[in-house]
Formats: sequence, structure tokens, C-alpha cells
Amino acid sequence: MYRHLPEHLRPIADNAIRFYKKDRGLTRWAVEQQFETDIEFRPTLQAVTSHGEVVCIEVLERPYSSTLDAPVFECMKKGVPVRFYVAFPGDLQQPDYQGDLRRADANGIGVAEVTGKSVRIVREAVSLALLGVRRIDRSSFPPKYRPSLAEAETTFRGGSPSKACSIIYDEIEALSRAIAAKTQTKGLWRTLRKGEKAPRMDLANGAWAKVIGVLIDHMDYKKVPNLPKSLLARILGITGHRNESGHKPKTKAALIKRNTELRTRFENAVDLLSDLIRASRSLHV
Repeated sequence: MYRHLPEHLRPIADNAIRFYKKDRGLTRWAVEQQFETDIEFRPTLQAVTSHGEVVCIEVLERPYSSTLDAPVFECMKKGVPVRFYVAFPGDLQQPDYQGDLRRADANGIGVAEVTGKSVRIVREAVSLALLGVRRIDRSSFPPKYRPSLAEAETTFRGGSPSKACSIIYDEIEALSRAIAAKTQTKGLWRTLRKGEKAPRMDLANGAWAKVIGVLIDHMDYKKVPNLPKSLLARILGITGHRNESGHKPKTKAALIKRNTELRTRFENAVDLLSDLIRASRSLHV
């Protein structure tokens, strides 16, 4: 079964397989095979989840090794949907245990400590296809937004990009509704045309797209010069994504396509929130 794994580490691999079968439902394992055609790396173990993501387990004597640096970088660059774990013997003395954990954490690598037949997940792996998302400079945002931004980033990297996008959309929606209400109450909307009726819209609870549409049509841009129509149009453009359900892809190709799309949406949403915050500062919302 094992051709390259040292004899004394083979029980570690066997126990890791038993654990991931029982705990994660991964029943079909390949041993010491290349998991991606253009990445020269053969992990000790690999399995594929029901939605096409690859789970690789490298069995080592310690929680991390620099041999993982190259394949991790390639997976991030290529957007390969894979999670890496290192399984190591918990009864061996580890001279640089904390340093290894820090390096594993920095690269999104999961760590599983195997002692006898007991397996303890020290840290979970991150999907490397999602790890490459641009980091949010939270210090550039007002303090009240930073907890949501931190949650969104953690959620995205943790494997739920659609939920992460929803967190940012929630903030954009709340701010844009507040802008609509504030500009109306402060008399910053244009004068109604002859015969035109004032819009009857619940700005707090009405359909988000309709609220933005009303704001685009009725705001007096001369009175709010820092809030251009083009910015409001960008908000209107994302309202369709707001309530999309996150269907699980069934193939690897579909998973890669979804991850790429959601990464772009996530980064664009963060940029849009930042632009909207700056544009609305004079309104004090």
C-alpha cells in the first residue's frame, strides 16, 4: 500500500484514514499519488469530497515541513480546491512545535496529532483556493465595521465564500438604506417634476433594489456631490447577488468556477463598502 512512507509512520496514516472516514465521511483514499496533473507533489493520502474538493494528508514526523511550501503556493496561485493536513505522531518530542504550528497556520495547513488510535485535530485546514483572497485592511475602515469585516474574512477563508459575501452585502445594504433615509429627511432630493408624485417607499424595509432605484432617480447630486450616481449604480448592480442561495458545486470544475466568481464578488464588495463609507461621510450616517 505504502511505497515511500517510512515503516514507523504507517500506523499514523492508517489511523488518520480511520478517523477521516468516521468523522468526515471520506471513504475512498488514494495513496502516494499526484493529486493535480501540473503540480509535482504526491501526498501520503488523498480523498475527494462529495462536492469535488480534494483533502490531502501528508504524514510527517512533525506538524509542518518546508516541503509543503511549493505545492501550497501552486494551489493558491492556480485556485485548486484542496485542503492540506499534516498528520504526525503525538508521542514524539517536538523541538519546535509552536513554530511548526505557526508556519502551518500561515499556509492554511491543518494539523492532526495521532497518538495510538486517537486523533486530535489541532487546527483545521483552509481551502487553498480561497486562501489567496485579498486581505482586508480593516484599519482603513471605521471601528464599527471591523468586527463584521473580520467575520467575513474568516468565513471566506474557512470555506463559506457565499456566506462571507452576504456579511459584506448586509453592511452595504444597511448603509445605503441609511443614506436614502438621511437624504430624504434632510431635503437632499430633487424637486418633483410637474405632475410627478413623490415616491411612496418604506426606505427601511422595502425591497433593497427598489430603494436604491428611488435614490438614484430622486437624489439631488448637486447637493450631495461626493455621492455620484455611478456609485449608487454599483450598489444596484449587487442587489441581485444579495439573496442568491449558495448551491454546493457537484464537480471540481464547478467548484473552481464558483470560488473564482465569489472571490471576485467578495473583493469587489469590500471595495464598494469602503467607497460608500467615504462618499457618505458628510451625511454622518
